[in-house]
Amino acid sequence: MSKAYEVITDRIAELLSSGKIPWRRPWSALRAAGSTRPRNVAGNLYKGANWFLLGMLPYANPVYLTFKQAVALGGCVRKGEKGYPVLFWKMLQVSEENAASPEDVGKKIPFARYYTVFSVEQCDGLSLVQPEAPVAPVEFDPVAEAEAIWEGMPSRPELRYGGDRACYIPGFDQIRMPIRSAFPTAEGFYETLFHEAGHATGHASRLNRKEITSGSYFGARDYSVEELVAELCAAFLCAEAGVDQAVLSNQAAYIQGWLEKLKAEPQAFVTAAARAQKAADFILRRQAVEKPQDAA
Repeated sequence: MSKAYEVITDRIAELLSSGKIPWRRPWSALRAAGSTRPRNVAGNLYKGANWFLLGMLPYANPVYLTFKQAVALGGCVRKGEKGYPVLFWKMLQVSEENAASPEDVGKKIPFARYYTVFSVEQCDGLSLVQPEAPVAPVEFDPVAEAEAIWEGMPSRPELRYGGDRACYIPGFDQIRMPIRSAFPTAEGFYETLFHEAGHATGHASRLNRKEITSGSYFGARDYSVEELVAELCAAFLCAEAGVDQAVLSNQAAYIQGWLEKLKAEPQAFVTAAARAQKAADFILRRQAVEKPQDAA
């Protein structure tokens, strides 16, 4: 396994062990404060696992750079400051020695690497124009924005109400939800809907994930990754709308379950986060607009 996956998974496990779920945040407060998504010093947005890793940090200005970049900008990282790992992929060409078959020779495959970044707030003397903080809370209506996200989803699955549980049924390409009044809050309704919409992006007519298209995904070995895809997709969309995610009644068990999963499959979070980003971008119609750019 790549050392990069190990480093990133250890960071996620560290957060979970401290009682923090990286993908569940007070999105409305962050949105109202004018917080933006983490980005590198060139202005490119971090995506996937890096979005959650850096989004958990307490910096008002979510701009990050490497030690060398800080020096190149005429500044320095303050002594004693701790850096944070981020993941990126480098394309490597398959050699004859490493090829599994003769057909693979010369092909380029992505290989995970990691490096360490620092917030600009951990640095001194940078020759960098900093964005001004908003002078007043940002006005927005999370429920209206959440509804707009759902309404704007391309090739939406059918939505039906009834019953006491939410689910996505791939065979019918249908989301079933309890009636809206069954949810304690409107925000809770949309968080759940976004989760099921995340699953729906895996349909053959959309992103074609095998965990959804295989026809026997419930209980299958890979389904826990698919469940995390839906969880992270919901988090991306809740952040977009400023919808707060509900506190889990079984949070301790939830955290323990994912700690065990990450221990057994260290690549699970990185894999799920990348798929969830694609799912959210599909729903937001951004797949051809915002390109992954995680390298500093």
